[in-house]
Order: sequence, then C-alpha cells, then structure tokens
Amino acid sequence: MNNSSQSAPPKIDVGKFLPIAIRENLGGAALSVDGDVAMLRYMPGEHLLNPVGIVFGGHIAGMIDDAAALITWFAGGKRPFATAQLSVNFLRAVKPGEALIAAAQLVGAGNRQAFVEVKLTREADGKPVATGSLVQTFTGDIRGDRTGEA
Repeated sequence: MNNSSQSAPPKIDVGKFLPIAIRENLGGAALSVDGDVAMLRYMPGEHLLNPVGIVFGGHIAGMIDDAAALITWFAGGKRPFATAQLSVNFLRAVKPGEALIAAAQLVGAGNRQAFVEVKLTREADGKPVATGSLVQTFTGDIRGDRTGEA
C-alpha cells in the first residue's frame, strides 16, 4: 500500500500498452493493473531453456523483475526507478510452454524507494514456482515514458 500522501491508483487499461521487448522475449503479457496489484501471464519458450531443458533461473528472475516494474511504475506514481535489490526464491522447475501467472504487489512506497513482492505460479495448478522481493529506487531521472503505456 502507498504512503498516506498518495491515493490508490485506479485500474489501468492494459489493452493500451505498447509492446515491451523484454516482456515479449519472456513470453509475457500484462493481464491487469488494479490499485497496488499487477497481474501478468508468461509463456516461456524454448529459447529460455538451460542445457538440462528447464527455464533458466535468470529468466524466471527477469519475469519477477518485469512484473515488479509494472506495479512500481503505476502504483509508485509513474516515477522513473531502478531495481536496487532483487531476491528470488526458486521453488519448482519450469518447463517450456508452461504458462505462469505473476502477481506483483506494491507493499510500500515512499519518496525514495518502493517495496514489491511477487509470486509466480503455474497457471494449470496454481502451485508456486518462485517468489521475489524487490527494492526499487526512484531515480528522479526523467527520460520519458518508456513503460509501453500508450
């Protein structure tokens, strides 16, 4: 939840988002952004596999970072930021073509940082495959809206 000086952001029309290269590479698409929660769906492809045939952990971490970025941008007041800290817990292997749902929640935001928790689950059975905790630092560096929102 946001600090007391900010109101909860409204539900965002994700259908108006422009393509984002990293999200597309990870097989992702935004499903919803509502208040302090963003939902995304990822369908990892063969190009994300490690040598033993499961999705490389770095790509799972990328999905978590991507989901956290979406909610940080909207619930954090559309301020530029950078991921300052990312901690991932890998719980289950992910196979190619196995649909995943990411739920990213803004836990808190202040003037300088935002705190986000992400849970990545298998769409088929709801079992968690990874969780992540992130600290996002607002940079104050205005470079324009590069989030993909039209």
